[in-house]
Amino acid sequence: MKTFILQSLQTSLLILLVSTLTFGFVIYSYFEIKAQPEPIPQFFCGTISPIDDNLGENINGEKLFRNNCAACHSTTDETLVGPGLRDVSERRPLKWIVKWVHNPQKVIKSGDKYANELYYKFNQAQMTPYPNLTEKDIIDILKYIN
Repeated sequence: MKTFILQSLQTSLLILLVSTLTFGFVIYSYFEIKAQPEPIPQFFCGTISPIDDNLGENINGEKLFRNNCAACHSTTDETLVGPGLRDVSERRPLKWIVKWVHNPQKVIKSGDKYANELYYKFNQAQMTPYPNLTEKDIIDILKYIN
């Protein structure tokens, strides 16, 4: 009988110990989770900042880029089929970019040095002309890229 009481007491103490440890772990985990700071949103190239005043233009630029440019170009320096377009508006003036987008072959045939360097650098691959894009469309794309 004495051994039965001791076994019952040991079992009760073991259950109490496991319950206490489990409860302590749950409480510790709860406070550990609450102690973590709120994540700060990070914006990457090509994402829209919630504090940007020109959201409509960025959305239009993103849509135009994805529908017309993304198959061959990246918004970074990475080369896909054609060169990455990051900082393209710093490399060439807007007027040149518009002419290039509308008719790249005409710009190459005009003898433009930069256009010919691009043409030969990319194994004489011809960029598709986009005469349907307006200057405003191209500006929206450039705003999206930069």
